[in-house]
Amino acid sequence: MRALVVGLVAGASLLGVGREASAATADGTIITNVASATFNTASLSPYAVSYNATATVIIQNPCVSLVKVPDVTIQAAGGTVTYTLWVVNCSPVTSAFNITVTDKLPDNVAYDAPRGFWNGLGGGLWASSSSSNGTAWAASNPTAGQVATFYMRFVMPTLGPLQSAYMQYSVKIL
Repeated sequence: MRALVVGLVAGASLLGVGREASAATADGTIITNVASATFNTASLSPYAVSYNATATVIIQNPCVSLVKVPDVTIQAAGGTVTYTLWVVNCSPVTSAFNITVTDKLPDNVAYDAPRGFWNGLGGGLWASSSSSNGTAWAASNPTAGQVATFYMRFVMPTLGPLQSAYMQYSVKIL
């Protein structure tokens, strides 16, 4: 009896907790929605008529991957290293939207300068911002000489199917 009461109390407490539900639907899944309409005639010989309408949607998700590459693998203090961050949408059919890349400056370096970017075919312009704490973002590149801990964020509104884009920046080793 006690177990039943505890179970009922636990179940009742879960009913009062509201939260958002979400799921990741796999590529190629078909979602089918059916709507129905029925009406009756008001004539002397009544009859009912029903209609159905069906809509299907095939799920396709973008596939975004990121690669970070330095221009050198060995460098002396006082030297410069240029990092390239490549973003690739590996989906053959779906565009990726609002791509955000956040990159923390490595320790023992100072930000030197932005070096370039390529927007990708069918992509929007990269927008740069920076932050000293990873939360308050200023809409610009860091000032030259900024030392770690410092974060950079790059946002691109759209990257088409099988397209890639990159951004580059340099740091000076302290």
